[in-house]
Amino acid sequence: MHRLKAVYLAGGMLTAVPAIAQGVEPAAPPANQTSSGSPGQGEVTDPAGVGQEDTGTDIVVTGIRGSLATSARIKRDAQQIVDTISAEDVGKFPDANIAESLQRITGVAIDRSGGEGQFITVRGLGPEFNTVLVNGRVMATDNPGREFSFDVLSSNMIQRTDVFKSSVPQLQEGGIGATVNIVTARPLDGQSGFHFAASAGGIYDTLREKLGPDASAIVSWTNSDKTFGAVLSGSYTDRKSQLDFVQTEGWLFGPQQVVNAAPDATGLPASVVTTSAVIHTPQNIQFNRFRERRRRVNVAGAVQAQLGDTLLLTVDGLYSKFDVFTDRNFFASFYAQPFLGLQFDENGTVTSFNRFGTDFLAANPAIRDAGYPAGVMDNIVGPSNRLTETYQTGGNLKWNPADDVEVRLDISRTQAVQRNPGKFVVVGARSRTAPGFDLNKGSDLPIASNLGDLIDPSMMTAHYLDVSDNRARDRGSEYHLDTDYKVHDSILQTVRIGFSYSDRNKVRRSFNNQDGQCAYCGYEIPIDPSLLRVYTLDNYLAGASGAESVPRQFFTYDPDAIIAYLSDPARLALPRSGRTAEQQAAEAARLLALPGGPFGVRENLGNRLDVTERLWAGYVAMEFGGPRWTANAGIRVVRTETISRGFDLPVTGITTTPGDDTLTYTFGPSTAIEVRNSYVNALPSANIKYNVTDKLIARAAYSQTVTRPTLTDLGVDNNFGGRVSVPLSGGGNPTLLPFKSTNYDVSVEWYLSPVSYVSVGGFHKDLSDFLELQTLPVTRFGRTFQDTRTRNGQSGYIRGIEIGGQYALDWLPGFASGFGVTGNYTYVDSRVQRDQALADYDCGYNGLSPHSANGSVFYEKYGISARVSYNWRSEYLRACRSSQGRPRNRSSYGQLDFNLGYDVTSNFQLYVQGVNVTKQRVDEWSAIEDRFLLLQDTGARYNFGVRAKF
Repeated sequence: MHRLKAVYLAGGMLTAVPAIAQGVEPAAPPANQTSSGSPGQGEVTDPAGVGQEDTGTDIVVTGIRGSLATSARIKRDAQQIVDTISAEDVGKFPDANIAESLQRITGVAIDRSGGEGQFITVRGLGPEFNTVLVNGRVMATDNPGREFSFDVLSSNMIQRTDVFKSSVPQLQEGGIGATVNIVTARPLDGQSGFHFAASAGGIYDTLREKLGPDASAIVSWTNSDKTFGAVLSGSYTDRKSQLDFVQTEGWLFGPQQVVNAAPDATGLPASVVTTSAVIHTPQNIQFNRFRERRRRVNVAGAVQAQLGDTLLLTVDGLYSKFDVFTDRNFFASFYAQPFLGLQFDENGTVTSFNRFGTDFLAANPAIRDAGYPAGVMDNIVGPSNRLTETYQTGGNLKWNPADDVEVRLDISRTQAVQRNPGKFVVVGARSRTAPGFDLNKGSDLPIASNLGDLIDPSMMTAHYLDVSDNRARDRGSEYHLDTDYKVHDSILQTVRIGFSYSDRNKVRRSFNNQDGQCAYCGYEIPIDPSLLRVYTLDNYLAGASGAESVPRQFFTYDPDAIIAYLSDPARLALPRSGRTAEQQAAEAARLLALPGGPFGVRENLGNRLDVTERLWAGYVAMEFGGPRWTANAGIRVVRTETISRGFDLPVTGITTTPGDDTLTYTFGPSTAIEVRNSYVNALPSANIKYNVTDKLIARAAYSQTVTRPTLTDLGVDNNFGGRVSVPLSGGGNPTLLPFKSTNYDVSVEWYLSPVSYVSVGGFHKDLSDFLELQTLPVTRFGRTFQDTRTRNGQSGYIRGIEIGGQYALDWLPGFASGFGVTGNYTYVDSRVQRDQALADYDCGYNGLSPHSANGSVFYEKYGISARVSYNWRSEYLRACRSSQGRPRNRSSYGQLDFNLGYDVTSNFQLYVQGVNVTKQRVDEWSAIEDRFLLLQDTGARYNFGVRAKF
């Protein structure tokens, strides 16, 4: 009988593959799965054989072809629908960012933060609907929700990432889109002896024009008997980047006060102020430059010991410290009613207007005396930092008391903490001129006009000042007991029974100077001109139509110097806001008596969130097989219990600063509250795989899955804000139920060679109790608030078609044989039924792009390893109810990336990677494309350096 053998080097581990016979191959498990092809916790095995002919020596296959062949093998042999991205070499994942590699998978799209992949969407379902595991375990997240931030992990410590699109009972519930498992290296999966690989280079962002370091290393040792081994990896990056963007903070929906007159009109009576029809009006326009430093330190390691013939112990851990330091500079023109000469189109979208200026009000004293304020020009400065630490540790004991029995015990702990220290300091002025807005239809940017002299220091006054230091902690533990029993001489091949318990606690605490933020609201107290510096927006959104009208100079300053200046007790006591000197002195005394003064941070108990989630789960699964088919079926039952704790702070008063339309709230004494909730879900699933021929495989799958509410949505907290025209409220909803989905999948896969295949699949998801952030009108304290929080109630479906494949042109002669292509396309259709619809817009599902595609051309030969990739997704809804309770949409986006490496020797490689080399911009709008929300430029990013392996 002909024998096959191969050795693949992937993710830093050399993996030997047993020989398998020709003909229909048995269903080998994907990596990090047990022998039946289901994911297990902590344990990692890797079937990487691809059918190379045995020549008496091991064939080492690395690089792009090795990665593609490993991924194809895992997809082919799995007993459920799965796609995989594998490392190309020691410490070399295909992309510098894990999410950016995952977007190469059929049906996967990503969201970026600072031009770097952060979240994934699978089959049209956003990051909150996908479970992400690390070595088969849930890992705590630093962000507010369950969604996993891929940017906290360096890709060079990853061996493989699997995307499971259909479910099995032993797979942890929680992802109705997909379950993603990130796999790190295990020493006993590799060859014996000492192995070392490292890379050193730099990261360069074209907008910031600064270079940062990028270094990593991985070392492993395994004894000759392969009974003990250890692996350790680490990485350090320090990226300096920049974001340039123009935005409006939403569109107000409703009637507005208007004056049908020109900015130079004089002597108008107050009666000229009338009310418009119901229209969409921009809240403001901002011109922003954020400069970031993104510093990441990752360490991962594992130790394995074979304790006799029947016991294997694995202990592993992962640590990440990821800090993002952001310096922000804004210029903003806020738009509050009444509006001069307001115009709007047939869709009710405002196209142009002017705001009152102080010159206009001086020429029209009747309007001025009626209390209508002039427009404002704001200079906003302040840091906003994201400081995170995340770890996961675990132990796994695998016991084989008999040839047909396996028992696995896995225990793990995880924690993520985040701090967000920040300052938001506003120095501005009442505009002398009448600031204008022009939607500038058909162009990239709206136009802010008639702004006057923006760098006249004599005009600058104090306004809003927010100091914050918000904190979050996510902590969890898991316990899994899984058993397998193999059955012989029957179509029933394996019986699996397992139990698990996990608990997770998320705490979010808000610290700020909420009761002192408006100590100077109203633009009345002058700022010392010596504290101000002119800030220039150079090379800002070059090439964007409308960019020529962007204000290029405004003021910046040291926010700490402004805070010190405004902390002067004498300055706090200056009369303003209609108060007499005695009244303002009393107000100053109140502010100074606050802990830390008016700008000291204090905990806002009303925003505290403390949610505990406990899960008890059990499953039974059976696996079947015949000459050309395999199948599995079973059920998972899980009980969920949540406890939400926090404080109720009753609102005792709402005031408006004279000359300003910002609402200020006062609160009564806090009261501790607790809300409990529980529910049970039974989740059946079944998968069948049929080998039509040796190369053609057909699959079908059925499952029921759930996604639980994210823990921060389960809080008992409430918050309030907004302006006179649009009061805002929000908070948690502790009685939310899970989002449910009934899933149907079919696929056909044709394997042309160990590397090449074509696959076509279809899926349908029936959805109920959809979880979504909604904004609804709620009457409180005699006002109508736009209340934003997550709610249940929607239903509908998502269905689609996936086409994917990869092909190596090995059959071509000479140089041309190094080429190959990969590509995929996904079409998604959906229908949603909401309890309440927006008056002018029928929202679909958040994050769903009807069309997405990815294509790559690669070349690998003569020491050259090169790939050019283009990823594209069509427009999609980011949120049905976002800023001002209106939709937020993102335009279609396509990004071109490349990777190029050259092997100087067998041990050294030079490399360069380009990300977004065409400098594609992000464009967002509200409901219809004319309602501009955002145009953002992150530029291109380049990684380059040298790799070495021994």
